[in-house]
Amino acid sequence: MPDTKLILIEGIPGSGKSATARTVYEQLEKRGKRPKLFLEGDWNHPADFESVACLNKTEYGDLLAQFPQHKAFLAQHARQEDGEVFFSYRRMQHECATCAPNALFEALARFEIYELPAQKHQDLLRRRWEKFATQAAREESTYVFECCFLQNPITTLLARHNLAEKQIYHHILALARSIQPLQPKLVYLARRDVSATLEAVRRERPQEWADFVTWYLTGQAYGQARGLEGFEGVKTFYAARQKLETDWLRTLPISKIIITDDKDWETRHRQMLSLLEQ
Repeated sequence: MPDTKLILIEGIPGSGKSATARTVYEQLEKRGKRPKLFLEGDWNHPADFESVACLNKTEYGDLLAQFPQHKAFLAQHARQEDGEVFFSYRRMQHECATCAPNALFEALARFEIYELPAQKHQDLLRRRWEKFATQAAREESTYVFECCFLQNPITTLLARHNLAEKQIYHHILALARSIQPLQPKLVYLARRDVSATLEAVRRERPQEWADFVTWYLTGQAYGQARGLEGFEGVKTFYAARQKLETDWLRTLPISKIIITDDKDWETRHRQMLSLLEQ
């Protein structure tokens, strides 16, 4: 594992991604590495976008005109790159909710990168991963990412946009190629019983989680095109997504292991360590 600078943990909700990512992080620490762990929802993620808005110069100008008294606040938090302006708007709101009205944060949220048209979304993600790979290749650290390589882009492009599977695959393939200099390894946690896994997650998490994923997966392009409804529709989506991911992993140019839950934890733990030691 000495040349590996990126370890990816993937799987459907309830598959154990967070716990596995923490375990990998701990193993790297024990081996004297310099691991950096980024779990789902981290606002500081170096390769993914989490609650980040992207505006072009015209849109930014319109925003300044709409909130002229907050120009200094916006300028302080703006990150300009490749002719576009980026704002980590949820972090801004969390760190200084009284610095600006909710209307400003709501205006920024309309430019959320995961809500942009599919092609724009893909372009931004590819650029982000390419820049991360270039930077990480110069460092001594090993990064551990949960769910951002497969889960986030596939869920967005499939559920929200109902993009053709071939197009989504080529997007993931482009991401895989961009991180090749990091000699990445991927741990995929597959579940035999998707329905039971999701029912367990629904019992453990707030009702708001079930309400949101039900809307996101059944109320947008993919779900509407297939007549998906309710939490059963959520199960249908995740079963389809897991199949896509495990099928695609067999052809992606990345070192990987697919760990199923038909063995005890110790066996699965050894399987994961075997990949890390290669």
